[in-house]
Amino acid sequence: MRDGRRRDIARALIRVLAAHGQAGVTIGAVAADAGVAPGLVHHYFADKQELYAVAMDTLVAQFRRRTADRRRGGGDLSAYADAALALDSSADLVAARAWVGLFAKALSDPVLFQKLRRVLDGEVAAIQHHSGGGLSTGAASTVLSFVVGALVFGAFAPRRAAGFAAPALRRILENLD
Repeated sequence: MRDGRRRDIARALIRVLAAHGQAGVTIGAVAADAGVAPGLVHHYFADKQELYAVAMDTLVAQFRRRTADRRRGGGDLSAYADAALALDSSADLVAARAWVGLFAKALSDPVLFQKLRRVLDGEVAAIQHHSGGGLSTGAASTVLSFVVGALVFGAFAPRRAAGFAAPALRRILENLD
């Protein structure tokens, strides 16, 4: 029950952050979105920083499920690129916009910044794994930079981003390492 309630509240933060940006993220707004009293948010989270950290964990898990689901039947880097950059009707604009908010929040929060840095380092390692060890750290970082950039662009202009990112990344991959 406790983990489920924490996850529900973290998902509420994700929705509020996506809809209203950092300025709109108050304990009251998150509580209202989650359908709980503000005191309950404080009961489950020591502070807003912990809430942001759990929201990031939630988004990372969601991204990894998405890429794993879409890579079934093909675990190579091209399948990862297609899954990571699916900016079509299945794209989760709430998640994309929340990621933008988390990146911005991390700039002013050293603890969240370090957590995000570890997440990015882990994703670089995952990309290297999906490449079968064929990509250097620098090349895998290039791939992740493109993915993050395309998802940020997609958060603001989803119709313009749809359809170009995965094919463009495949062309980049052909020229890496």
